Amino acid sequence: MLGESPLALVALAGQLVVAASDTDGWDTVQHGYAQLLGRGNAVQTQLAEQWLKETREQLTGGNGPDAELIRAALAGRWAGRLADLLEEEPDAEADLRALVRRIQEILPGEHPPVPAPEDPADDVSAFAAGPEHPGALATQSELAYSVGLAGDAAAARDQFAALLPVAKRILGPDHPDTLAARAGLAYWTGQAGDAADARDQFAALLPSCEEVLGPDHPDTLTNRHNLANYAGYAGDAPAARDQFAALLRARERVFGPDSPDTEVARFNLAYWTGRAGAAAAARDLFAALLPDRERTYGPDHPDTLAAREELAYWTGCAGAPAAARDQFAVLLPSYERVLGPEHAETLAVWYQLAHWSALAGDQAATQD
Repeated sequence: MLGESPLALVALAGQLVVAASDTDGWDTVQHGYAQLLGRGNAVQTQLAEQWLKETREQLTGGNGPDAELIRAALAGRWAGRLADLLEEEPDAEADLRALVRRIQEILPGEHPPVPAPEDPADDVSAFAAGPEHPGALATQSELAYSVGLAGDAAAARDQFAALLPVAKRILGPDHPDTLAARAGLAYWTGQAGDAADARDQFAALLPSCEEVLGPDHPDTLTNRHNLANYAGYAGDAPAARDQFAALLRARERVFGPDSPDTEVARFNLAYWTGRAGAAAAARDLFAALLPDRERTYGPDHPDTLAAREELAYWTGCAGAPAAARDQFAVLLPSYERVLGPEHAETLAVWYQLAHWSALAGDQAATQD
């Protein structure tokens, strides 16, 4: 688990990605972050470059009413990626700190100081404005998310549980930041292993979001997404399927058919359709989704590989083990190339290849 100084560092670094997107400093950001995340691996560097490209595209022209929400979400996403990096490679912290300083030097305007290692001033309770100032509450929320993204879901849940009553008292129960804290508590409750409680929390939260934010607000739609997923994780696959079918229609209307959010809804609709017992329908939905993901993200993007994996799996479940075997055989080298031969996802694909090979009668392949 990361300490508070590294967490503050990754939060600042995530904000700088967003801040630099429309400045002359973007090339420095793109090169620096790609090299940092790549750590000398050409494929990982290329993947980071693709993430950066997608981030800039999402920020381009983002001047509508939801622009700040989009910027905050993308900053949080980058903070999570960098937190993952520091968890896996603590030595990268010094490189990230140096990169942040370099970027701050070339970006216009004033910037917060770069957190020093083990600096007690990084503690959010030490803010001059006080621990219950709205800005301090927002920072505590960001840190709680970063803790969860770094791998400690239970700690993130507990931090949101402590933050929520303060947010209700200071901001009011219907303030958007209070609703966001409720969403954070619900999400990390589920990530910590209690899917049924997460489902119930999102079900209780959704009416407030629809009333305060509106039914088509991105946060409302995200909470519908999480409610559907946790309904499925809690054991009700048909409910998850039906909720994603309704969510897909809403996202197509609000964001358009080619939006990444819409594609995620399509993926989950296909997944829960299969889990609800309709393997052939799931196979067909993934087969329709795959060309769109290849066009949007490229053939080696993790989201594209995930769609290929699901297509192969549901092909087998629909009664074609030999076709599933062949699809997994083609998919495995891609996972080995992109993620590495010992990555958990690669090993899962290897297991599926062996499983469907056995069902297809290919005993020799299962013994290799």
